[in-house]
Amino acid sequence: MKFRKQFAATLLALTSLGAFADDRGLYVGGGVTHVEIDDNTLGDDDNSYKAYVGYRLNPYLAVEGAWVDLGSFEGSRGDFDGHSLQAAAHFGVPIGDRLRLFASAGVHAWDAEEDTTGDSSDLDLTYGVGVELDLFRNIGVRLEQEVLKVGDIELDQTSASAYLLF
Repeated sequence: MKFRKQFAATLLALTSLGAFADDRGLYVGGGVTHVEIDDNTLGDDDNSYKAYVGYRLNPYLAVEGAWVDLGSFEGSRGDFDGHSLQAAAHFGVPIGDRLRLFASAGVHAWDAEEDTTGDSSDLDLTYGVGVELDLFRNIGVRLEQEVLKVGDIELDQTSASAYLLF
């Protein structure tokens, strides 16, 4: 009788892990982004969009590639209009059956129309945090905050998107 509560808690934990057994596979998604910049020589924010494709290896790890429009900024040194091609790993923690918190880390190859960043293209780091909510078995929504290093500046990108899991 002494181990009754521990046994019940262990049984509950093991049965909830089974709910995530099908939580893997290919997914595609897209959404809108809001990009902010702290550089005082450029305008401070713009709206744009993001499209991504990834593969969930298990409930805790996914790999993802994305294409992001970094927005357009006007400034005293010139204008900035950029795009980014990203590759990242997502490290997630499931909370219940539908919610997942995650952190991401990766690299992105960016290209800018003007030379306001110190370069016109390069490969830099990106990292962020986010939350995903599976609305249905294979449809969900995501909210994430990322930091993208772009030459001499950092962009803060907030994204709201939807995804389809296959």
